[in-house]
Amino acid sequence: MPQESYDLKRRAKEQLNGKWVQSAIVCFIVWLLTRAFTSGSEYHTIHNVWQNGIMARSLASKSSSGLGDLLSFILGGPVALGAAGYFLKLMRNQGPIIEDLFSGFKFFVKAFVLNLLIIIFTLLWSVLLIIPGIIASLRYSMAYFIMSDNPQLSAFEALKQSKLMMVGHKWELFVLWLSFLGWFLLGVITLGIALLWVDPYYNTTIANFYQDLKDLS
Repeated sequence: MPQESYDLKRRAKEQLNGKWVQSAIVCFIVWLLTRAFTSGSEYHTIHNVWQNGIMARSLASKSSSGLGDLLSFILGGPVALGAAGYFLKLMRNQGPIIEDLFSGFKFFVKAFVLNLLIIIFTLLWSVLLIIPGIIASLRYSMAYFIMSDNPQLSAFEALKQSKLMMVGHKWELFVLWLSFLGWFLLGVITLGIALLWVDPYYNTTIANFYQDLKDLS
């Protein structure tokens, strides 16, 4: 089983030592590409509301017709895939560089379709009630990591593997999400400034969660 939230976060802090600035730049670029020019009229899964992190952003469904929203929708999948690859390399001490963020564009179509499917499935479950929407977000949360490690997979296969990987572990991830609630509220209070520290911390922690699940299989 994945380690407790405290241990996952401790590992993330150790792995980020000496890499905070670079990781903050990566997160800032992600924000520029996916959120900076959007209208702000979006549907969010519940965890996206309190996290505002890279992986959570990939689950947002754009509901307005502005150019910024369209660009965010088009770029969301490849950027999220590249971010997943960057934080996996960071967590594995494989010498990540800022350019790794753009590695997802090598698989643009797959990443775009993956983002689209996550949006559709999450929205469909959320139409029922808010709790099924949260469960759907948990179920598909590992898809970008899986595709990053296995770029030969199709979007549907990545979603299927994420669903299987999360069986019996959705509650653990939900608790991990909750543990970051205060940090992201701090990000809101500081008008996003604190997120330059919180986003790398969050995404490295989630990468560790994924690695623990992968090691179990």
